Amino acid sequence: MNIAAVSLAIFIIVLPAILARRIYFTKELSKSFTDKNTLQEIFSSLFLAGFIHSFWITIVENRGYKIDFDIILKLLFNARAIDSYDSISENIYSIIKYFSSITVISVIFSYLLRNIIRYFKIDRKTNLFRYDNNWYYLFSGEVLDITEYNSDDTISSNDINQRLVDVLTKSNSEEIIYRGTLVDYQLDKNNSVEYIVLSYPRKKVNGVNKTITSNYFVIPYDEILNINLKYISTESESSENTENDNPQTIEDTENLTENDNSQTIEDTETL
Repeated sequence: MNIAAVSLAIFIIVLPAILARRIYFTKELSKSFTDKNTLQEIFSSLFLAGFIHSFWITIVENRGYKIDFDIILKLLFNARAIDSYDSISENIYSIIKYFSSITVISVIFSYLLRNIIRYFKIDRKTNLFRYDNNWYYLFSGEVLDITEYNSDDTISSNDINQRLVDVLTKSNSEEIIYRGTLVDYQLDKNNSVEYIVLSYPRKKVNGVNKTITSNYFVIPYDEILNINLKYISTESESSENTENDNPQTIEDTENLTENDNSQTIEDTETL
């Protein structure tokens, strides 16, 4: 019974921090949350929980409420020393309100903080807020917003409409180049690429172009020798009197050749 009470108490105390971190590391950047080992997760959640509760306890006590730290410490470290749980039972509704409010506030604050950091590109301007998912920044084109990799302020990730890749693979002692638009990728538990997904792929075998009759093509990363990544920018023509309605592209994706000299935002990124 004591073990169950202690476990439940620890879980409830740490829950706001767990949910806050889960909300902060969502969508394409969730690998920063899921790829850490269990020990890292425990320490990160405990540290954040301590900070959250310290802040919220200050707010609560300033509003006239009293926190019984004695019974909390006994419950966590020496539950047998608690003679009676009457004080917990008598204040159960206040306890529920405390943990409900701190959980809701933590989730809302985490959600707003994540969106502010992403909207103003703070994670790309400083390492302090940068997510631990370098592959995302590279594959999405947001690497162009990081000054360490791109010193040209006139070009940013906002200019990227398409990510074109040439993938060199080796199968049965034969080298094959696959070409297509990068639409998705998966990371493994070590934060390394497990596979990439190309849309409308083509391949070149021994210098001969061949069409692949599929909309999407999955390439395991263990078969990849290197990747040539090109960021494509498309600008729609605004003039109503133009002869063609085709968008202007920095790179013509339909006529790729090895000697292509058209202008690209980023020519090569070899992994």
